Amino acid sequence: MPVEIIGEFGTAGAERQWIVAECKQAIKHLTKVCGEPPPEMELEIQWQEHDLGEYPTIVLTWDDAMRGAPWEYVARCEEALTAYEYGEDPQRSSLPASGRDEDEKEDDDPLDPDFPREPPDGASFFELQQYLSSLTEYALDASIRARRKPKVVEAVDDLPDKRHE
Repeated sequence: MPVEIIGEFGTAGAERQWIVAECKQAIKHLTKVCGEPPPEMELEIQWQEHDLGEYPTIVLTWDDAMRGAPWEYVARCEEALTAYEYGEDPQRSSLPASGRDEDEKEDDDPLDPDFPREPPDGASFFELQQYLSSLTEYALDASIRARRKPKVVEAVDDLPDKRHE
């Protein structure tokens, strides 16, 4: 059974029942923030063995060993779990996409409409090459634009004069 670890979770040294309750709450949070796992996949608590005892991890499991891991979903869950652990709000990118039209609108950065759109799941090798090429071009253009921007500097009058000290 393939397993992809999302992250460790739970209060170290607490009773097992308490840790299980914390992990279940974290899984509910991940489902709320990142959406339901892909079909035939499940978020679960898995105990890992260590020389000093066992510790819990939240994992994504599925039955079909020939099926690859949904890396985009795993990455969103990792970010959301880290944010949840530190009491932060999840990032915009970790929010679930409810429909294809809304997903396309959310992928577009309103500040930069030229940012390349990610290829769909199951994209061909050629589509992936095109996407990587467009990312490279975008990065080069962004670095050129950044060089053209004026640099913010402090006025000379505002800086302490070290020569007179």
